[in-house]
Amino acid sequence: MPPLVSYKFPIIGHTFDFFLKPEKFLKQCREEYGDIFCLYIWGQVRVFVGIEIARKEHFGEVYSRDDVFDVLKAFNKRFPIDVLCPDLLKVSPVAPKTLKDTIFSKLKLYSDRMQKRVYLSTQKHFGDCDESKIFYNLFEIVTKIISDPIANIIIGEEESQHEEVLNSFANFIIDSMIFLTIPPFLDIIYPGLQEYVNRIQIRLGLYNPAVKHRKPLLKHIEKQVCKRLQEKEKYGDSWKRPDDHLQDLMEEHDPNNISCPYLLDRIYLIIFASIHTTAIAITNVILSLASRPEYMQELYEEQLKVHKETNVNGIIPFEALSDMKKLDSFIRETLRLSVNVAGIDHLVKKDYTFSNGLQIPKNCITSIYIDDVYRDEPKSFEPFRHLDINIASKVTKNFLTFGNGKHTCPGRQLAVNNIKFFMHNVILKYNFRTVSSKIEESRGTGFTALPVETSTAGVIFEKRV
Repeated sequence: MPPLVSYKFPIIGHTFDFFLKPEKFLKQCREEYGDIFCLYIWGQVRVFVGIEIARKEHFGEVYSRDDVFDVLKAFNKRFPIDVLCPDLLKVSPVAPKTLKDTIFSKLKLYSDRMQKRVYLSTQKHFGDCDESKIFYNLFEIVTKIISDPIANIIIGEEESQHEEVLNSFANFIIDSMIFLTIPPFLDIIYPGLQEYVNRIQIRLGLYNPAVKHRKPLLKHIEKQVCKRLQEKEKYGDSWKRPDDHLQDLMEEHDPNNISCPYLLDRIYLIIFASIHTTAIAITNVILSLASRPEYMQELYEEQLKVHKETNVNGIIPFEALSDMKKLDSFIRETLRLSVNVAGIDHLVKKDYTFSNGLQIPKNCITSIYIDDVYRDEPKSFEPFRHLDINIASKVTKNFLTFGNGKHTCPGRQLAVNNIKFFMHNVILKYNFRTVSSKIEESRGTGFTALPVETSTAGVIFEKRV
């Protein structure tokens, strides 16, 4: 086994050191025990695999061995999607397609629609800001803004106009965050107790964010499914196929045997995967720029140049995203420094021996310790250090925001495009700065690095003149 870091208190082990000061504590453990080590946290032993520059082979083993390391099963322990979306297990689609085939291959097609919805939703929630406005709940506001363009390409242009649909998209994310943000304190009593309690309260209906927002969404899905099937039968080859993910899902099934609850559960998966991560990323980018107003003018000049040279009726072409080199680098640097200090958990499906001879048992959890992989001032915020890359979503060995290997986030380009559309708009329309006039950073507790608490991270928005 990898070395177990010594601890003083039985049962508690390293839990509080890890929870309260994860970055400092993990760095100390790596220096003393090497690139692979074990901690006793939340009532069980967990293996940490580092990505120290000199020894990337161990980190690579975790990502390349799908037969041993399962990221989805580990995530399901924290976020019980199989209980939240039970209809996923009841229906087997005829020819399931990947998100890459349906949504992510059509980003250029969706570009204009996404921009329009981002701009309209931003105006709705931020307003003109003729007078200064202070926003303390940025994550919730951004979640509602991003829910608009995501709903448009998932459930369609017609249904995404309804306020209850947008509210269901956004509030499902906000209400579901509890499963990821509350630490598993009950596991100290007995390993797995927290997961058991989460599943029980969902099954008993004591707290189930999916059911809470299910009825309005299901109503609109059923309406669209019936309408589309009737119109297709009526107009035949002349029927105009809707371009959205709902239609892609419908075409995976026999028209006479479409399960709307199943379609809803599939949509819930996309909602969580796309809106949750994008909203956190945008919130961090806003806070990062608001904390460093010295970069505002330089980014504004770039966005103004792109807008003047490419926009048509306020909409920029998809290709113009590649001209936002400085914004792209700023986004990538923000994402690099706001990533969880440790995470990307994998469940070990069978006993495994690393290439250095260390062994780990079946059913344990391995976590990737995301170390300082930049040799030159790794903790320093250098907004334009990535100008040569010019693709914020590009995955490299020293940039793990979107994962790595076979399970690299397939929606990373969609997320970055939404971030760019949003930031392009707000930089051109507003000046913004933190209330504290200080640098506000992500708040790390254990595995989770979230935007800083809203009570201390107010952002002042003013109309740009």
